[in-house]
Parts: sequence; C-alpha cells; structure tokens
Amino acid sequence: MGNIRDAFVHVNSSARIPELDGIRGIAIAMVVMWHYFVSPVVPTRGTLLYYLHAAGYLTWTGVDLFFVLSGFLIGGILLDSREAPNYFRVFYLRRFFRIVPLYVVWLALTCLVLHAVQVGLFPASFRSLLTDRFTMIPYAFYLQNFWMAARNNLGGYSSGGTWSLAIEEQFYLTLPLIIRFAARRRLVWIVAAGIAAAPLLRIIIFFLSPHHRMAAFVLMPCRADSLLLGVLGALLVRDDGWRTKLQKNRVAHTVLLIILIFGAGWLSKHGVGQLTLQMSSVGYTWMAAFYLCVLLFALVHPGSWLGSCLRWRWLRWLGTIAYGVYLFHMPILLAINALVWNSPLEEIRNIGGVIANVAALALTLLVCRVSWIYFEKPLIGIGHRATFKPAPHPEADRVFA
Repeated sequence: MGNIRDAFVHVNSSARIPELDGIRGIAIAMVVMWHYFVSPVVPTRGTLLYYLHAAGYLTWTGVDLFFVLSGFLIGGILLDSREAPNYFRVFYLRRFFRIVPLYVVWLALTCLVLHAVQVGLFPASFRSLLTDRFTMIPYAFYLQNFWMAARNNLGGYSSGGTWSLAIEEQFYLTLPLIIRFAARRRLVWIVAAGIAAAPLLRIIIFFLSPHHRMAAFVLMPCRADSLLLGVLGALLVRDDGWRTKLQKNRVAHTVLLIILIFGAGWLSKHGVGQLTLQMSSVGYTWMAAFYLCVLLFALVHPGSWLGSCLRWRWLRWLGTIAYGVYLFHMPILLAINALVWNSPLEEIRNIGGVIANVAALALTLLVCRVSWIYFEKPLIGIGHRATFKPAPHPEADRVFA
C-alpha cells in the first residue's frame, strides 16, 4: 500500500490526512467531555450515572492523545525535511503562525477579563475568578508549566490547561535539533531512551518530592514518552520493512490493540488519577501506547471500521477547530456558569446544569469556527507559503537499516 507512505512524505502538500483530523477531533472531544460533563459530576455510587461516569473517567487523557498525534505529525515533517537547507526557518515560521497568534489573543483576553473583574466592570458573580492564580511572565513565554510545578498546582481554572501547550512548545525547541543533527540510524535509540526515561523521572518525583508531584504531570521531560511514542510511529511508517510488517500483521495489531484497551479499562474502572503512582509509573506510557496503536491501525488499515469512523465529517470538522476549542472552552464555561449559577465552576446537579454546559459547548464551537475561518486559517496559509527546499543529496530511505 504505497499510498500510505505517500501520505507522509509530501510535507509541502496542502492536503490533509482525514484520519488524523478525526483523531484530533476525538482528542478535543475527550478534553471537553472531561471538563464539561465528567469532572463536574459527582454521582452516587451504584447508580447508572456512576457507571457512565466511570466509563468516561479517562477522558482527561485526551491531552495525551494530542501529544502522540503531535509527535507523529511534527516528527514526520522534521524527518522528511531534515536535509532541507531552510529546515529551521520553515519549521518555526509555520509553527509560529499556527500557534502563537491565537495564543496571544487568548492571553490578552484573559488579562483584560481578570482586570475588568478586579475593577468591577463585570457582575459580582465573576469576582470569584480573581482566585484564578495567573502570572503574566511565565505564560507569555510558555513557561507556565515550570511555574505550576514549583507551586504544585495548575493555577486557575481558565488558564490551567495551557500547561500542555507549554510542553509542546518546549518539545518543538528540542526535537528539531535532535532530528537534524543525530545520525539517522541512532534516532530510534534516542527516541526509545526518551520514552524509557519519562516514567523513571515521574517515579523519582513521586517518591523523592511528594510535595511537588504536579511536576511529573506538567514538565516536558516527564511527559516526553507520549510525544516520543508519536515520533516513533513516524519513524516506523517511514521504514519500508516496518511499514510492510504493520500492513501484513493485522491480526497481531488487533490483538495488541485489545490488550491495550483492557489496560485502559482497568485504569478507568479504578479511577486512577493524574498524580497517582499507577499513572506515574506505567499509566501515562500505557495510554500513549494505546493511542499510538489506534493511530497506526487507522492509517495502515484505512478500510477498517476504525478508519471509516475517523473519516466521519463531523469528527474531522471538530478536529479542524481543536486548537481554538482547547484554548477557549474553559473560559466560556466559566463565564456561562458565573452568569447562570453565580459561580464560575459549578457541579452538575440537575438538568439545568446539563443545559447550561451544553449552551457553553455550543457557544464555544461557534466562536472557534468563526476564529478558524477568519483568523487561524488565513494565518496558517501565510505560514505555508514557506516551503522546504529539496535536499542536495537525499539520504537512503531506510531508518532501521
């Protein structure tokens, strides 16, 4: 199936891979589900709602799915263009136009809203937002994850989710250097070492720094296993031998996927949290391996039911606006709750709470769709005017030779 390889090597093409848009849609749907309909619910044990809540408990790992997807996509782009003379310039120019402008808008609006609340321009119900711990400098330079690790908390509800953006930005500063200058045959060993080191770092923090366990959750080296597993996937599909093995061993791939699903089910059933020993030791790596397995299965077997589901139009649509949704879904939810319940973060206790959160979701999707059409997409187009120049002496194709 040579068309699979073609989907990855044409990095200068504007064509999108629909299955990856679908995976991005699933990732943002999981994050929103956790914040809107899982985390705010405190069900009574033994009820139907209790079991539904348990089934959705791991939706917070949608961020890990984003990490795997990001590692796969960014790693693939860098691998295919590593010999380009304008390698760094084009990569960072494209990343700038994709990430920074909307983040600056979010940052400016956050500062303006908090200031407006402080001076009394908003109703009294918004004043509880002032408990949102927010310091401009680390957020401006994508260093908020260090700030959060030092204080052992995620800051406030409206800005806490941006720790993952900081991790990705820091990853973008390190991975291009590794791929550019490391010998190609050694890349897989470097990636494997990073994957193995991440859970070891988390375990060390868990036992030696119990008052700063948030560091294991928000610092880039501690979460590098998810990102680097994505890079490993990009390496695999670019190697002729491994790509053929993936295509021909569908049964083994399916069995592995089922095993990983059972492990994820165990973590969900037992409500394993972000800072527990189970997650710090193997949980994060297990979930990332599961997500990588899903990603590879969908791409290598596009005719499967999984590939077909990921090409659903609404899921791909959601994937296109995922970045905006990630940034703005919590501020919009907090604003709706402050207006309706006089509290920015309210538990869902009745149908009214569900309706309020559904309204917040609808508003979020509308705002982010408008942002995508009139702001993000044009800027991405500007970034993609820069293209990688062909390498003067292309390398051999095999990565694992």
